[in-house]
Amino acid sequence: MQAQNLTELFSNRFFKIPDYQRGYAWSEKQLSELWEDLNEIQEENGVFKHHYAGAIFLEKINTPENEFWITGSGFFNIVDGQQRLTTVYIALYELITMDDEGYQESSKEQLIRDYLYRKNKSGESKAYKIDYEITSKNREYLHNKIFNDNNVILDNKENLYTNNLWFSKSFFREKFSSTNKINREILFRKITEALLFDIRNIEKDLDVQVVFETMNNRGKPLTVLEKLKNRLIYLGEKLDSPIEDKKKLRDNINKSWGIIYSSLAENKDKVLDEDEFLSAHLSLYRKPEEYVFSEKKAEEKVFQMFCNKASEYGEEEVSYNKINDYILDLAVAAPNWFKVNNTEENSIKKILILNSTKEIKIFLLSLLKDDEIEHKSIFEKVEKILFKNKLPGINILDERVFSNWARDLYEKNNDKKEKLFADINKYVDTPISSDSFIIAIQNMYTYERGNKGFHRWVYLKYFLFEYENYLKLKYLEINDNVKLDDYDSTTIEHIIPQEWSLNWRGIVDPLIIQADQNYKDQLSKVLLNTLGNLTILKDGKNSSLGNKSWQIKKERFSVGSYNEIDISKNLNWSKNEIFCRGTEMLNFLIKKVDCLKLSDDQKDKILYFDDYFIDKLKP
Repeated sequence: MQAQNLTELFSNRFFKIPDYQRGYAWSEKQLSELWEDLNEIQEENGVFKHHYAGAIFLEKINTPENEFWITGSGFFNIVDGQQRLTTVYIALYELITMDDEGYQESSKEQLIRDYLYRKNKSGESKAYKIDYEITSKNREYLHNKIFNDNNVILDNKENLYTNNLWFSKSFFREKFSSTNKINREILFRKITEALLFDIRNIEKDLDVQVVFETMNNRGKPLTVLEKLKNRLIYLGEKLDSPIEDKKKLRDNINKSWGIIYSSLAENKDKVLDEDEFLSAHLSLYRKPEEYVFSEKKAEEKVFQMFCNKASEYGEEEVSYNKINDYILDLAVAAPNWFKVNNTEENSIKKILILNSTKEIKIFLLSLLKDDEIEHKSIFEKVEKILFKNKLPGINILDERVFSNWARDLYEKNNDKKEKLFADINKYVDTPISSDSFIIAIQNMYTYERGNKGFHRWVYLKYFLFEYENYLKLKYLEINDNVKLDDYDSTTIEHIIPQEWSLNWRGIVDPLIIQADQNYKDQLSKVLLNTLGNLTILKDGKNSSLGNKSWQIKKERFSVGSYNEIDISKNLNWSKNEIFCRGTEMLNFLIKKVDCLKLSDDQKDKILYFDDYFIDKLKP
């Protein structure tokens, strides 16, 4: 181990960030801490005090083929410390390229050569002091956007890590541009002279694979996944195996982690939690007594599985095969975990609307892993089961059963798989108690606080989306007016509004006048909250339509969802139209659920609570 400042560190060295590393993850918190550290560095007798910037673990590698023209320098993988070193490099890049003049009596051209990059003889190729491996997805972005090289074609999509790189560049550009040349000169000296790094070479000291546990407390906290990678590399080096096997195992670990990091961060707007993924996979892989591991429990168990004294925890001793089997399985799971959480399949989207728990996600993960299964058919059956289970008053299964099914699938045991499919078909065909359904709906009408009637059904919006698709097919339409991706932004609207007295007295007053005094208030609530008077609205019209009259709503509905368009086809909107629409919706529900049987009298009770209101509200 040796301490070096940046000038010494960059002398005759080029650094690569391997594919298996997590992408650039520093955010404003870590950048601000580094900036504060630079400002706090003091000068004594013309020399800046050293500031400890952490350990950098390096692995010497061969000169890359695309940079063979570099001579007199060594190339190194940054095994650990890439976040800090990349940040300092970006800061230095902005500082040097900001002015036409250099610093410390060195020209800008000389500083670029010493600290940033070298050019080949023709000047067309560059070798950056710090760079991603040539296979990295983010390499073109680093060159084009961060290093301002317009000759590099940018063909990859932005992701979380590229966004972080850009934020870091913008952060330092703003800081440096707001200070004068004298202060920038001081900052240059602080960065290149005062920041002190502990340099460790892992070829000579394999035990430094405990690096993640001995890092300084600055920087972004390490995830369990990062610490686990380091633990597995460390244990692999301790195995009583040939050197070539150890190298292969280490390569497999690094490649697996590259796949995992890329998969989890593929969607920059929805980066997947590493620890949640690890716990989900472990719930399948380890087959624990607990039906699903929490993130905290998963961390405990996985480090018991992979430690020097695994047998003391009832675990199989660590071996080449144990490590290799686990990492390969983890790498296969990561892209499928991404598919589960970023699916383009409507059947999966619908399942996750009905149940987005880890139990159902690991079940979907198991399905996607098995190429022998006809996925779409199973997805459709699972959706049927879940929707049936979400009907008011109906509970045909404990949905935690999906975690057991997930493990059965993961085992690839044909007997268990056949039983699982039989169970799925059984739940699809399970009859529903119409009496329980009716009682549950009636109870929703009498609820004292909050929403009433069908407006109280948590999955009403989902049902309206399903009815939307039914109407689309009914009208022989091709395009979707409302997509599942709009689910969260779509609202539910009372067609006759809850504040009906403003524009709807002509419709509601005649009904209330006929009612007994004790039922007047309840009658209006039943009418307003029955199934036929509720619809989904696209484009957030709820606040603008609200209590408007029928003529205004009718005009706006005519260019909305198929639910809205269907409603707008009515000349008027009264108890007659509400009953007809509600009845058609119940008929659709019966067809969708399959095993729900309702007589006309039962439909009336579902729509209008009891005989008194049926008499007043049914045409």
